[in-house]
Amino acid sequence: MTSINKNIKDLIKHDKTIGEYKLYNLDSLNDNDIDFDIIITHSSYNDEINESLLNGYLNALGNNNFHGNIAEIKIPGGAFELPLCTEKIITKYKPKICLVIGCIVKGETQHYEFLSTTVTNAICKLSTETKIPILNGILTVEKQEQAVDRAGIKLNKGFEYAMVTLDTLRFLNKHDN
Repeated sequence: MTSINKNIKDLIKHDKTIGEYKLYNLDSLNDNDIDFDIIITHSSYNDEINESLLNGYLNALGNNNFHGNIAEIKIPGGAFELPLCTEKIITKYKPKICLVIGCIVKGETQHYEFLSTTVTNAICKLSTETKIPILNGILTVEKQEQAVDRAGIKLNKGFEYAMVTLDTLRFLNKHDN
């Protein structure tokens, strides 16, 4: 049994009863005329971890009375695919802010270091080029247990991402032309 299976109870579920926001799944969206405040892209690799981060994020937005349109889309593949696929999504929909969620778990090779650096740099570059703030919600951990702790109820990084999102949106509302 892997640590993710043992600690699945520690992951966060989406509480759909809270919040005044509207949540759209871009995979099933037929209306391209919606103005999105927030777009969340998340990789399909390490899906349980990413879903928990997403759920913690959405629950925190709801608990903080966020009103607006949020879209989410699951990107095929892992963290490496996130920057390019995110670029296509934010170029098409032009949200006020974007959150990129993923999880990179260290293995026995240097792949972890190369991947973490490459993805972080690509997200930073994308944010600068598109002029859309992109929050880096990619966990970089050494073990699955650390991922569960950070994505789950113990540390709830999704909550932290939501607080930064709300602060950034307030900043943009005050300082955008």
